[in-house]
Amino acid sequence: MMHKFIKILEFLFLILVIVFSILIFIFRDKIGQVSNVSYLALFILCFIANSTVFLPAPSLMIAASFALVLNPFYVSLVAALGSTLGEYVGYAFGAVSKDVSPKILSFLEKFISKIHNQTLLVFVLAMLPLPLFDFVGVYSGGTKMNMLKFFIACYLGKFLKLLVYTQMYGVVERMFY
Repeated sequence: MMHKFIKILEFLFLILVIVFSILIFIFRDKIGQVSNVSYLALFILCFIANSTVFLPAPSLMIAASFALVLNPFYVSLVAALGSTLGEYVGYAFGAVSKDVSPKILSFLEKFISKIHNQTLLVFVLAMLPLPLFDFVGVYSGGTKMNMLKFFIACYLGKFLKLLVYTQMYGVVERMFY
């Protein structure tokens, strides 16, 4: 009986993640339009944008926009934290989808398992401005990667990526204003 209940919860969580991802994708333009600029709003928006699974959301552009108004270094720190915590939705999706749909993990494993150091893979792909990271988060959750290692690698990669982008936006702004 308990096993059936857990399966139902896993399925409901899977549906919730899909619905949440679709809603964020639909309202992505409104997410980027923040009237009250603050680090808390930045954290929340980056968390929400990175909570999508397999749908692109504008967290990089949100952080870069905030960097035009706020300190780019602090923007990078806060945005990386919100983004990293948002990636745990994909991680959790992978952890529960292993039982719900083994095909998802077997498909991902073909491509990702060639890398022998999963922590390095998380770090490198977190630095790239590509939507590939959702696959890494799902795979990491499905393989039960240590959550602390996932957090540190993801945070450092996202922080470095965001730092580069926020600094670039600052240079571009100074050139034109």
